[in-house]
Amino acid sequence: MNWEPSDFKITSQLLAVFADIERLIGRMEGVQLFRSTLKLRDRNRARSVWGSTGIEGSTCSVEQVEAIMRGNPVGLSRKEQLEIRNALDAYAHLTVYDSCSIESLFKSHALMMGGGLMLGAGCFRQSSVEVYITEDQTRVMPSWKIIPEAMETIFSTLRTSSEPAIFKSIRFHFDFVNLHPFMDGNGRIARLWQTRLIMELHPLFEFLDVESMVFDQRDEYYRQIRIGQECGDIGGFVCFMLQQVRASLEYIWEKSVAVSPTLEQRLSIATEFFATNIFSRKDYVQLFKTISSVTASRDLAAGVEKGLLSRQGDKRTAVYRFN
Repeated sequence: MNWEPSDFKITSQLLAVFADIERLIGRMEGVQLFRSTLKLRDRNRARSVWGSTGIEGSTCSVEQVEAIMRGNPVGLSRKEQLEIRNALDAYAHLTVYDSCSIESLFKSHALMMGGGLMLGAGCFRQSSVEVYITEDQTRVMPSWKIIPEAMETIFSTLRTSSEPAIFKSIRFHFDFVNLHPFMDGNGRIARLWQTRLIMELHPLFEFLDVESMVFDQRDEYYRQIRIGQECGDIGGFVCFMLQQVRASLEYIWEKSVAVSPTLEQRLSIATEFFATNIFSRKDYVQLFKTISSVTASRDLAAGVEKGLLSRQGDKRTAVYRFN
């Protein structure tokens, strides 16, 4: 069986979901919610690992993953515990990986599948393989001989394509599982790398929990992969994955306190953002999109009174600089 890059058309349905995702990101930025997601990171990371290992057959719960994160004992087999620890380690390195580097991909696979889970972790397979697509039906995956060249093509496309990061990440996800470059762990790495790729769209995506959303709909996940493999059009898979990204963003929004930061928090955030640059009240409002001009004026006046800010000019012509 040969391998060919996937293809899909940008439809109105895909654009509608993509627009929802952009609106959610804008809403979170408007209240600086992406900063408060630090509190959700551990919980979402546990859910991601629970979902990704669960798709592959693990019986663990989110609470057991969290217990392992804390170093507490759990009632799981040694293999399941190793899978969870490996996945936690692989996800902990998300910001370290070079998204367009095969060497980084090898390192992520070595972390995900090392420690005795499989021989040859971190290396492409060098033998033929079949995978189950139903209980009594298998699919012969592409020859191992074409894998190095095919993976170079995939990563070259990542480096040169002007396609939005979120579409590139989903295309990579499908092409990766369709090529099946490793003997085991392909689905886990495909989902991990999709997360790494969409982090280039916004840092918020490091905290997403797409894997547990996929786990909840794993039958549809595998169905869309099969449809893409059979007809060569992965539009259905792209739409499905976009919907999971949207669902994960909605989950973060719902579980977070979606309110404007306090005056002190706003000034602290503005200090980081503006540094020593001169800015106006309008610039301040643009940073905190949910506050009024009156609130912005009060913030800035308080900053001047506290000695945090210097002001030049008066009223509408005033500009500020953090001391």
